[in-house]
Amino acid sequence: MGKKRRRRYVVEGNFQTRFMLRFILVIIGSTLLSTIAILGLFYFKYQVHGIRLKELLIVIDNNKRATPVSFFEMVLAPLIISNLFILCIVIPISLFYSHKIAGPIYRFQKSLDMLISGETNFMIVLRKKDEFKYLAYKMNALIDYLRRNINEVKMSHKVIRDRISRVHSIISTEPIDIQQLRKEINELERFFKDRGVPFSY
Repeated sequence: MGKKRRRRYVVEGNFQTRFMLRFILVIIGSTLLSTIAILGLFYFKYQVHGIRLKELLIVIDNNKRATPVSFFEMVLAPLIISNLFILCIVIPISLFYSHKIAGPIYRFQKSLDMLISGETNFMIVLRKKDEFKYLAYKMNALIDYLRRNINEVKMSHKVIRDRISRVHSIISTEPIDIQQLRKEINELERFFKDRGVPFSY
């Protein structure tokens, strides 16, 4: 039959971009903080006592030869590489999770636009793994409430308009049929009495 629709992971671009940037900034911030903490530890523990880092970090090979190793090579490089690896994992995860949030937000926005335009013959349907299902349930209840009451208002408008037209016809005819006029007024009063409180359906 039709072509299988591709899954779109970018639905609400601005939101998803901000969402992922927060994750990335957290990782970058943690990398900077951990780097500063390690540098501070080495500096205050050793450098202030006159011990040079090049003399502190050495590698002893199988032949028992000691080789000085730079602080960057020994400490900072593994730290940066590990955080870059974590970043490569977090970006697709944050994209996937933001999709589960951005999708419903996009649907809610479109649903509100439809309500504003007067359309009520629809329901919000979210995907199985989407977030905000309870909010969708509440919005569907609101849509159903508006649909029933708007339909009631439309029906009431039609009935009242027809009654007014009949009353106008009666008072425009000589002689005026008082009995018929009273009947139309009574019917109109009964109609309002049967409706109950407005917007209670």
